[in-house]
Amino acid sequence: MKVCPACRVDYGGGEVFCPVDATRLVTTSQMSANPLNPDDPLIGAVLAGKYVVKGRIGEGGMGLVYEGLHRDIDKRIAIKVLRNDLSKRPEVVARFRQEAKSASRIGHENIVDISDFGETTRGASYFVMEFLEGEDLAMVLGRDVTVEAGRACAIVLQCCRALSATHAKGIVHRDIKPENIFLTKRDGIDDFVKIVDFGIAKMSDIETDGAPGRKLTKTGMIFGTPEYMSPEQAAGKELDHRVDVYALGIILFECLAGRVPFEGDTFMGVLTQHLFSEVPAIDDLNADAQVSPELELVIRKALAKDPDDRYQDTEQLAEAITCALEGRLSRATAMTPPSALRAAPLTSLDPVPRRKTSRWIWAATILGVVAALGWVAFGPVSGPGSEADASEALDEREPDEQVIESAQDELALADVEPAPALVDVHVATSPAGAKILLGDGSEACAVTPCTFEAARGSTLVLRAKLGKRRGRAAITPTREETVLIELKAPKKSTAKPRSAQAPKRKRERPARASDLKVPEWAQ
Repeated sequence: MKVCPACRVDYGGGEVFCPVDATRLVTTSQMSANPLNPDDPLIGAVLAGKYVVKGRIGEGGMGLVYEGLHRDIDKRIAIKVLRNDLSKRPEVVARFRQEAKSASRIGHENIVDISDFGETTRGASYFVMEFLEGEDLAMVLGRDVTVEAGRACAIVLQCCRALSATHAKGIVHRDIKPENIFLTKRDGIDDFVKIVDFGIAKMSDIETDGAPGRKLTKTGMIFGTPEYMSPEQAAGKELDHRVDVYALGIILFECLAGRVPFEGDTFMGVLTQHLFSEVPAIDDLNADAQVSPELELVIRKALAKDPDDRYQDTEQLAEAITCALEGRLSRATAMTPPSALRAAPLTSLDPVPRRKTSRWIWAATILGVVAALGWVAFGPVSGPGSEADASEALDEREPDEQVIESAQDELALADVEPAPALVDVHVATSPAGAKILLGDGSEACAVTPCTFEAARGSTLVLRAKLGKRRGRAAITPTREETVLIELKAPKKSTAKPRSAQAPKRKRERPARASDLKVPEWAQ
């Protein structure tokens, strides 16, 4: 959620500037807390006979946060109150209640503790949580731009522990971002993490009140902040805990590079990059970044397009980060397929079978041919001490160095692939789920987002159809290309006002005998 500091309007999409006054948008945490509003009816109120509302300390997209006091035990608390305009919407109230239920059932030191829930006299839902002093990670990044690698890893490691407990309870947060990582101080530890805002968390075993089996969310609904959403989340697919692994990878990248890997002016523009674009190198975005090759490999694996190529849980990610800080690779990192390290375009969400020969087959074939020719021309290399020297040289290298060098060699081999006659065309539509037809009427894709192959340099006319919505684009791909097609509904025909319509011709009735005139000569 972003806010215009000038007109204070909330924007939930990927907007960068306010469309009303062109002011750059900021996150809600970057906005200074509203000054005490003497007309606020909650100030000074006592909730549930024991919680005294002292003043407002923050606000978000769904609710307002107040400082309070538990007057029975004289303890500072925070009270989150659902906005009045949202309190009349049952689905929002249900999600607000779920936030309290999700956080309270986890019971982890790195998760904000929620202790009570109720309604104000005006019918607005609220819950009571622990009072936190400090700042969130978004405020740190807004001030310092980057975070040193050791500090960033320490923060993310605490997030891993918290989310491990979360996932063990069958809960997926789905909105991990710097604004929801609060840094406080506890027991002499700086940057003690508290994860907050479980407003869109997915609970696998808890249903809403009402019809049996009815869930708060369903496949196809997109929730989250676009800069931190996984490819499957962007595509509206079924989600699991690995979306939180992806979000932590984005946060670690942002801390080191000073910006997220994918930026855009629109919500859909950012999502398209998550689906198809390669993750940029951190050094390309921040030449001063102090990031080791081992840590960059960890980030790239966490940001793999295919969930199966990522760390399969936050325990694996935590182990990988710990090993990278020690200058070595964890087993999960070392077993990463080279295709995931290169962040190849997404295939798991692609409904069209791919017909292109794998680049690794090309590379293996070329390497085999070169090796065979070398054997025929020169025979096996022999000489005194040659085998022993080679063995000693391999033994002197660390296992992790061998893995990194092997991955780099495979990536270098991939670069010798001859230019293919076919290129990949990635198509996304807004909204998603459209069928893509070519100019000759043949079907290129059944459901977007999707990928199909086209002849290099050919001119294509793409027509998108989703119900009554239509969209069109013309491209001439010379290399891998991504296309975003906006779908528009047909214009409704409006009836012209009667005064503007042509006057109706008066209907002539058939002649009757009594209407006929008799000529004079016949009388």
